[in-house]
Amino acid sequence: MRYETLPLAKINLKDERFRTSYHPDLDRLILSVKKVGLLSPPLVCQGDKGFTLVSGWKRVLACREIGLSSINVLMTKEKDDLNLFLAAFHENLATREITLVEKAEIMRKLLGFGVGKKTLLRSYLSLLALPVTAAHLEALLGLSKAEAAVKDFVREKDLPLPIVQSLLRFTGVEQRLLLPLLRPLGQNKQREILEDLREIGRRDDVSLQEILNDKEIRQALDSPKLSPIQKAEKIRLSLKRMRYPRLSSCEEAFDFALRKIRWPKEIAIRPSPYFEDEDISVSFRFKNEKEFKACAKKLQEMAEKEDFSRLFRR
Repeated sequence: MRYETLPLAKINLKDERFRTSYHPDLDRLILSVKKVGLLSPPLVCQGDKGFTLVSGWKRVLACREIGLSSINVLMTKEKDDLNLFLAAFHENLATREITLVEKAEIMRKLLGFGVGKKTLLRSYLSLLALPVTAAHLEALLGLSKAEAAVKDFVREKDLPLPIVQSLLRFTGVEQRLLLPLLRPLGQNKQREILEDLREIGRRDDVSLQEILNDKEIRQALDSPKLSPIQKAEKIRLSLKRMRYPRLSSCEEAFDFALRKIRWPKEIAIRPSPYFEDEDISVSFRFKNEKEFKACAKKLQEMAEKEDFSRLFRR
């Protein structure tokens, strides 16, 4: 390797065979280059059309944004594509956090450079801090082939691999339908929606489109009065009722009874998990005898209300 000064115009940015960065945020890097210059030269090699960038895509893009005409680079005589890619891979591994989308791209490109799946499993998944299983490898390869909108969503929401696996079980067309529903929600509710849709589809042998055309869900989707998060929440609850009709009915009846008797918020009340039995637990906190007696009095008041018996109906 040797250091050279190279005009930026001679670096062929159309050749992306060694690139793994995805939608990089350049603001901080641009500020750094403006303040102290380019401290770590990118690695380049001689290509068929000018010079090919091996590593340092963010640095080169930042320099272009600033308007530099030439930069210092590290020139390598290495010709083997796999060795060049591994040089970039190990540099990135040591210097920055690699996103899940980038990990997927790394697996795809290593496979393209001739690395077998067994070697990917044995030697590379653990380097990327991922479970060493064939299922995780296939999920990464599936993500690498996903549409740009899906990759953007995974990157934007910083989704963990299990949710990505659930999303990739749907077709590309179905994924496009799902993204607006999932985007406003947190990861737990995203996972819940994906699992419910999958199970309802398998149980009832219906497509995603048929599920989303359910009257209640369609009303939520088409409502101009609901915000995206309100639509997503209504659809989540509709799917829960479709998947667990008895459980949902019990939960709704129990919540209605609590509202009917105006149950005090400072006293926690919980039915048994999944309403498996008739047990109901009550808990509250108190600091002294006065607070204890106040809570006990409220419990007595609840028990004397006409609609109190609704709590025990299933």
